[in-house]
Amino acid sequence: MNYNKNMRGFTLIELLAVIVVLAIVMLIAVRAVLPQMEKARKQSLIVEANGAIQSAQQYFMSADLTGAGSGLPTSTGATSCVPIATLSKGYSELDDDYEGKVIVTKVGDYDYSYKVWLHKKSVNLMIVDGDYKEMTEDDVEGDGTWSSANSTC
Repeated sequence: MNYNKNMRGFTLIELLAVIVVLAIVMLIAVRAVLPQMEKARKQSLIVEANGAIQSAQQYFMSADLTGAGSGLPTSTGATSCVPIATLSKGYSELDDDYEGKVIVTKVGDYDYSYKVWLHKKSVNLMIVDGDYKEMTEDDVEGDGTWSSANSTC
């Protein structure tokens, strides 16, 4: 064989070393990004849950004004409930990927407490008994079992 000493290139060992270094960098990058993606999914569900509560507020106010459906509870300690499926029809942008309910309880003369049960089926994340504007990532579960009772009133 005729080898030309002017020809330059990479040896197989050098190419393998570069591939190994790139694989290690990719492994480190993936391990750093995956927890951030999970955190973003949880934060998104919290925003959706607070949106569902705001939609429920609109629903109850509308029901009180029009007389259609169940309105806000009238006596202290009484509750009213609305399924997410009902809110999806004109009050909220939640789609069929979500299931759950919002319960409002009258706690004072003009004071109401809202709780949400929300399950996003595509990523199996859920909030059970979440308080309005007080939910954190700790309220979001990813390994629980969703009960159909959490969706019905």
